Amino acid sequence: MLRADWHQDDHARPVVRQYQITLDSVLQSHPELLGCVTHCAECGIRFLTHPRNAGRRDLRCPFGCRRHHHRQRSCQRSIAYYRTAAGTRKKKRLNARRQQDRPNAQPAPDPQAAPPNTSDDALPVELRLEGVVLDESSLAKSPMLPYVRMVVSLIEGVDFGCVEVLHMLRWAMRQHSIATGSRIDYALGFLHQHPP
Repeated sequence: MLRADWHQDDHARPVVRQYQITLDSVLQSHPELLGCVTHCAECGIRFLTHPRNAGRRDLRCPFGCRRHHHRQRSCQRSIAYYRTAAGTRKKKRLNARRQQDRPNAQPAPDPQAAPPNTSDDALPVELRLEGVVLDESSLAKSPMLPYVRMVVSLIEGVDFGCVEVLHMLRWAMRQHSIATGSRIDYALGFLHQHPP
């Protein structure tokens, strides 16, 4: 979620509670990290930060508040710039260029064309998976990867790279079946739960 109040959402509360319990567990086993704990200036959630940021009170959590704050500040800078004389001239040039690129005539709808399908089978279907399915591309592109890398490096006391953290996540999240049935039954059951 990208909202600053994501942790107040009813669906996110158990995740936040689980994160806070996990953080408490990490701090019990690694008391030297107590100085790295800070509260988000936006939502108030506790999270680990790099030791160089210890004691700062203006940090935002990596769970959406940081991105939300960056977008707000960027929007404020854009508004301030486009209110200046130079910004107004630039905006007029951009709008004129956009107007030139736009085609003049929109094609009229064909009256003989079939009406759009409004039946129930045309509605989008949302898949709800029972567990977490991680693939390498979604892990590598995740905006949370740098934060996870920093937390793992703090806990382990070793500076890890993103590739190493990806390898550890894949290894930790892999699951082996404990089913007693045949392999084909397992494969069919998996495909039934996670259709292509």
